[in-house]
Amino acid sequence: DYRNVANTFGWVVEIDPYSPSVTPKKRTALGRFAHEAAVSPKPTVGQPIAVYMGDDSRGDYIYKFVSTATWADSDATSANRMATGDKFLDAGVLYVAKFNADGSGTWIPLTISNSTIATATNFPFGNQADVCLNTRLAADAVGATRMDRPEWGAINPLNNEVYFTLTENNSGNRPIGNIDAANPRFHSDARDATSSTSAGTNTGNPFGHILRFRDATASATTFTWDVYLFGAQADADPTRVNLSGLSTANDFARADGLWFSQATGICWLQTDDSGAFLDQSNCMMLAALPGQVGDGIALAAQAASAAASGSTPAGAALAATRRGAQATSSTLRRFLVGPRDQEITGAAETPDGRTMFINVQHPGEDTPAASVAANLGDFTSYWPNGERSPSSAASPTGPRPLSATVVITKNDGGRIGT
Repeated sequence: DYRNVANTFGWVVEIDPYSPSVTPKKRTALGRFAHEAAVSPKPTVGQPIAVYMGDDSRGDYIYKFVSTATWADSDATSANRMATGDKFLDAGVLYVAKFNADGSGTWIPLTISNSTIATATNFPFGNQADVCLNTRLAADAVGATRMDRPEWGAINPLNNEVYFTLTENNSGNRPIGNIDAANPRFHSDARDATSSTSAGTNTGNPFGHILRFRDATASATTFTWDVYLFGAQADADPTRVNLSGLSTANDFARADGLWFSQATGICWLQTDDSGAFLDQSNCMMLAALPGQVGDGIALAAQAASAAASGSTPAGAALAATRRGAQATSSTLRRFLVGPRDQEITGAAETPDGRTMFINVQHPGEDTPAASVAANLGDFTSYWPNGERSPSSAASPTGPRPLSATVVITKNDGGRIGT
């Protein structure tokens, strides 16, 4: 019932996993959009709480909510955990990010007291409830930076820097004239025909990138930023596409999952590719040792190339931007590759860092329904019971593939990634 959509979709909901009988609560002050992440640094006594959020949509935004209340030691041991949520997540200021070409950024308040919103022409905002219900329109009104599909966010526990995966942008809202410093690439990538992807061309930002920024404090209204990693194939043009210097040991496309280990400080990257790199490999997980904002260089703008030449795609262009230190096989390495037609997603580990849990989601998802009906099980993947084998109409080729959680340990019992 679309008349009720504003009450149903687009909200952050808090639950108390220790008390299943406690009613979950929508935290409406955090805005309504396609939340893919809501992450917060470890709180500091005397400081407010900051919650960073990404809107999983092409051309939408990165947000921050800053609580009115400040943190106290007693908040960590409250007998009523949902009351702590009431304290920090129901009152505060919602901001949207604007990224500048010089590596600086501004958090723009999305409040009815912001005159730009109060007098907006794209929507008649009458109060703060209108802003919370129509957060994307409020961000449009203040001229925030449109991003290439922000998905997962994560906080580096070593320095509290915030990371977001910008998975891709291949839609018509990304013509070459719309690239900017925080979303700087435009290029085409030709796909080889495989059983899971058809031959064709992705145009725009098909491999995605990972952006990071630093707030001096939770309530800061300015920040510094750079692009931590650019996804690319190893053999792509190093001046416009493979800007992070990826090799065959660490090239990737469309990072989605993003998670830092508290035990080791390793940043784990997980991909959800639907056609950019699947002609080379399946979706994967990589281990990264990130540095910090500003450890790389400024890159100058490069106009579109006139024609394809070697590894330079026709029309490839780059906006002036900030790039983190180039990757090496010591700072970024492929850790695992999943089965066909799936997404590696979710990451958690035991506190000692010796056991990790990840998910293999929807293997064989691109199997045509007609193929399954005709061959009684001609799937593109049979994981975890084996991988794809040639079909035989006389003898069905295997069982239905299954999503699953995978448990990873080291043979020597050590911490994962060491």
